[in-house]
Amino acid sequence: MNAAAAKKKKKAPVKATPHRETFRLVPLVGMISLGFLLVLGSRARGGVPVQPMDLLPWAIWIASCTVVSCLFRLQKFSGPGSMVGGIWLLSGIGMLLRTRMSGYTGTDLPLLQLLVLPLGMLWLWLFWSVTRLDRAQRLQALGGVSLLFSLLLVGAIAALGTRYRGAAFAPGNLTPTELLKLLIPLGLAALFAAHPKAWVDRPVWRMSMPQVIKLLAYWGLLAVLLAWQRDLGLLVLLSLLLVVLLLAYTRRASWGLLMLLLASGAGWAIWQFAEHGNRRLQAWLDPFADPTGAGWQMLQGMSGLYAGGLFGTGLGEGRPDRIPIAASDFVYAVLGEETGFIGCLLVVFLYVFLLRWGLTIARRQNDDFRFLLALGLTASLGAQIFVNIAGVVGLLPITGITLPYLSQGGSSFWVTSIQFGMLLGLSESRVKKAGKKKAASRKRNR
Repeated sequence: MNAAAAKKKKKAPVKATPHRETFRLVPLVGMISLGFLLVLGSRARGGVPVQPMDLLPWAIWIASCTVVSCLFRLQKFSGPGSMVGGIWLLSGIGMLLRTRMSGYTGTDLPLLQLLVLPLGMLWLWLFWSVTRLDRAQRLQALGGVSLLFSLLLVGAIAALGTRYRGAAFAPGNLTPTELLKLLIPLGLAALFAAHPKAWVDRPVWRMSMPQVIKLLAYWGLLAVLLAWQRDLGLLVLLSLLLVVLLLAYTRRASWGLLMLLLASGAGWAIWQFAEHGNRRLQAWLDPFADPTGAGWQMLQGMSGLYAGGLFGTGLGEGRPDRIPIAASDFVYAVLGEETGFIGCLLVVFLYVFLLRWGLTIARRQNDDFRFLLALGLTASLGAQIFVNIAGVVGLLPITGITLPYLSQGGSSFWVTSIQFGMLLGLSESRVKKAGKKKAASRKRNR
């Protein structure tokens, strides 16, 4: 009896430990605080007096992460705590770089930029709350609406937006097309999950024509609208997202080959007929052909990376004013100049860590829609990171895609927060008992 009781006690489920994100903040606060001290010290050495208000970005970051951590704890968050810690660290590095970039002009961060982080953290918490448990499944009904709204949004910006450096913006230099990084994964996940027999284990030569025609018609119209407003970077990003979802869901390499052929044809068309895209391709192939014009940004960015060397010049000691649009497109070059190869490598490792968690969350889903949604959100983040960094180091043409959480821009920061919030919510999603056998079968097949 005692042995049976002991065995039963041993197999009893372990109660969830209290949420520890607040305690995980302690070492992160130390790291970011050291970075802020280095930046403020560099300002003081440059003759810019340090004011108490200069500590406001640092205080806002601590307060935002602490408040959202407490909200997670109150709602009994049971997802990956280490992923939350990685998000806090990445957002802190982003706020540190924002402070640094404002410092080289001798001005403080404007109020709007200071509000980006706390509002972004609240968006993260809100969408975690909306997506967790069984509520994520309700998003599938919004798939068709999200695809339609994405077309209307791109069309409206292309027709009514203002032009700046080739791209189209809404009033106030807002970029509402950032919402496509949420709308497209949601729409594609719903589209594929609604007709699994048309996609799963289907090679290209056995394609379901009605579904493929529907997909190509939507994607062709989206591509035309994005090309019309010259947002080629977003088109590349969303195309990479589509390829990842197709390969993961069909499990057939032939779809990848088809997408490669279509991408090659699109690249040739851009080269031949799109002046904006042709100029960027020429600058990428030979930046020295126009070193003070089209190739200036790439050459200055690579010069900053070269100047950083292995360990960098030190936070606050670089010259980001020499790099065009350094705070947005080329923030990775600023990071490389001041923290060196080591600092860049650590940030890449942090990104890889968060993307790995995203893939793990997708793999743990027992439902097609949630699997595709988690994979789509992760692929969207991964494509942004790859396209931005590859453009800075010269592996790809410059596209204007921002680096998640590090580049300046409120729209990008908030959308990234929503993406991470939905992934955290999906990490706690569950499947109803009625669908467990079907889910287990699907998981074995995958």
